[in-house]
Amino acid sequence: MKKILMIGGPVLLLLLVAAKMFLMPAAPPPDEKALAKEPGPIYTMAEPFVVNLSDGADTPHFAKVGVALRLSMFSAAELPAGGHAKAGEPVVIEADPELRDIVIATLQAHSSEELSHSEGREKVKKEIVKEVNKHTDLKILDVYYTEFAVQ
Repeated sequence: MKKILMIGGPVLLLLLVAAKMFLMPAAPPPDEKALAKEPGPIYTMAEPFVVNLSDGADTPHFAKVGVALRLSMFSAAELPAGGHAKAGEPVVIEADPELRDIVIATLQAHSSEELSHSEGREKVKKEIVKEVNKHTDLKILDVYYTEFAVQ
């Protein structure tokens, strides 16, 4: 009887654990669509951009723009250190060359006249969101100007 208890106890425990693993549903995978819409940390580009605007060679105009991007929680893990910042906390990291290229190209497609009005600046924000989401694995929700000057 003692041998049956010594062998049967661990076998029964093993059977119960195996039954739980097979019969209990696994945790559902995270809803990627929901995470892509949930605000995450802010990615602050390290340095402002100075770009030539599309006004033409006869009257060159420049813009100096600082940019921060509101990432979705889906993209928070893409940040160095796993994006452990809470939503709303700025995260300052080395600028990603791909993101910088997208922002520069988007700004250079506009004139100083367009960027001197709030409607033009808002249009550029929407274009940056669209281009980053289209050309990278990141999903961003918004763009913030931390600096903005047109000359």
